[in-house]
Amino acid sequence: IASVYLMVFVIFMLIVLSAQFTGDAQRLVLAPIENMMAIVNMVAEDPLEDFDFKSMPGTGDYETHVVQLAIEKITALLRIGFGVAGAEIISSNMAVEGGGSACLNPMIPGKRIYALFGFCDILSFDLCTEKLEDEIMTFVNSVARIVHNEVTRWGGTCNKNLGNAFLMVWRIGDENALAEYRGVADRGVGRRGSESSIGSIGKKNSSLTLENPEHLKPTKRGAIDLRRIPGLDILSDKALVGFLKVVVEVNRDVQLLAYRGDERLSTGVDDDFLIRMGFGLHAGWAIEGAVGSLQKVDATYLSPHVNMAARMEAATRQFGVSVLITRSFFKLLSEPAQKHCRKVDVVTVKGSNVPMPIYTYDTFQNQVFPQLRAPKFSNLSLQEVLTRQAENYDASTWMSDPDLTQLRCLATPQFLKTFDKGLNNYLGGHWEEARTNLERADQMMASNDIGGDGPSRAILKYMKANDWVCPSSWPGHRPLTSK
Repeated sequence: IASVYLMVFVIFMLIVLSAQFTGDAQRLVLAPIENMMAIVNMVAEDPLEDFDFKSMPGTGDYETHVVQLAIEKITALLRIGFGVAGAEIISSNMAVEGGGSACLNPMIPGKRIYALFGFCDILSFDLCTEKLEDEIMTFVNSVARIVHNEVTRWGGTCNKNLGNAFLMVWRIGDENALAEYRGVADRGVGRRGSESSIGSIGKKNSSLTLENPEHLKPTKRGAIDLRRIPGLDILSDKALVGFLKVVVEVNRDVQLLAYRGDERLSTGVDDDFLIRMGFGLHAGWAIEGAVGSLQKVDATYLSPHVNMAARMEAATRQFGVSVLITRSFFKLLSEPAQKHCRKVDVVTVKGSNVPMPIYTYDTFQNQVFPQLRAPKFSNLSLQEVLTRQAENYDASTWMSDPDLTQLRCLATPQFLKTFDKGLNNYLGGHWEEARTNLERADQMMASNDIGGDGPSRAILKYMKANDWVCPSSWPGHRPLTSK
């Protein structure tokens, strides 16, 4: 009998210890591993989503918890490093289910996408690099913080940090995605004010498909009428607002304002150093993919349209303005936004003989922009308030936003009328009248940052180079001399 009791006791203990061991193994080992697998799969399915991994069950303890935290940090670094352009690279290389390969292959084929491209650059950067020396990184990152925050808040993403320059992208989608949006428009959704129909723009939308998207395939010239995409006017407005907000914040940020009194950057006894940036905006297609080799890969966009945005930014120096936008981008803006932009010239660019009107939004920067504060009796932080304002954007913002109205305070109706008259005279070949009107417009902008109107001076300089005589073969446009 004693041996029977002993055997029963041993069996009972084995069962209890086995159950306890199984439970501990599930809690400390298996569950955390399954959780890690789930994290990797979630990131592979949608690399751009900001997941809340902390709320997931089965976090584990000890070494498994450390490994899980490392995976979360690695996936976050991948999103930051590759960005929107590298979403496909992350997805294809992190997939562990459904045929995921064990080999690393970041060199995926490129694909054509459509987007709004913005290029911005810090002026006088050579002076800053020479004088600030080891502090240049702090200076650049202070500017980058503003550029990234404002562009992201207004629907865009940063693709490239080039030291003194940044390539920003408001991604519309690939050809299949555009076909889907066109289908929404064809079913009766109008273009103007249809933000909800394009709410997924900027996210990974390569999964959108149509049985027959041929009607939206590019022509031999690669042209697609983006104006037919519902809600794209809202996205285009936000892109312009995002850059204008950067202009304001560069002149309002306390950390950057401190550089105005920095003796190392002063160019004269009474001259403060003023941080100025140039911005170019264009719309079109680009090839999205990986550039480089297995030693170093950059996920980016390559096309003449990206180069066009860079050309517009470079031309801001020639025209003495902060922002230049192409006709392709201008046509996508809402009507209220277009009304507050000014056509400054008609030019041809290198590699094209097609005349292209270019536009600007007047920015008077030599003024004090009030510091922003969260509303009283509100539980929201200032950043949350600003984010909600961007999310709830509508066309009335152009008249109600104090930053936008303050920027264009010198662009009075009388000035705009005088400049338009001078520009039309110039384009029409009546250069005597053009000279009179443009000189008057320049004088009306005497309080501006450069002591006059940049576009007026640029055209006057060109006419002066021709001895104020319009050529007999004047085509109504001129080549853009800066790249």
